Amino acid sequence: MELQFLITREQLITIAERINSARIANNARFAKRMHAFIVRALLLWVPLLSPLILFYFFVESHTPETYIAIAICAIAYLIVWQLVLKSIVGNQANKFAVKITTLDRTIENTTLQSLVSLEGRHTVTATTSTLTFTLPSGTSITTPWKKVCAFKQDDDFYYLTVCRLMMFKATYLVAKNGDTTETAGYQAGLEYITSRLPPDKVGR
Repeated sequence: MELQFLITREQLITIAERINSARIANNARFAKRMHAFIVRALLLWVPLLSPLILFYFFVESHTPETYIAIAICAIAYLIVWQLVLKSIVGNQANKFAVKITTLDRTIENTTLQSLVSLEGRHTVTATTSTLTFTLPSGTSITTPWKKVCAFKQDDDFYYLTVCRLMMFKATYLVAKNGDTTETAGYQAGLEYITSRLPPDKVGR
């Protein structure tokens, strides 16, 4: 069973925008978490724990007055943290995330450049044992059905991810609408492909 379809530059631009939006959002969340963790460690836990560690290892006489002094200092510092330093850390994390987002936007065009080779006519050939993807360049990639490890979709495409090696994955596109007049035959081919995939690999 063979499916033929075209991927236009406009469609690639839409795909690139979705990839960039998801990447920017993920990077911003990660940057905020990491920045908050690092700053909290430097401004909260290090000042709180350092006196106790120094006292335990380097002070010979452990009197009750010393413990009380350390406890008072710790409580005072926690109050300062809660009232002042905590909000400063949060603001700094937001600023850091904005910087990361700005950096992401400077390399957005590279996403579209990496997709340019997909513009043109594609052919997908499905047999009982394999799937063959023929790209606009003429390159053909044949993979067994069992190597398809993920399957997602949007309004225009199905995205089939093939796991070739432990750390290597490749995603191939299959358009929901073909470039032929045989709409029923094309839809039948899509239904055959989706029916061959286990339910746990299908996503939205």
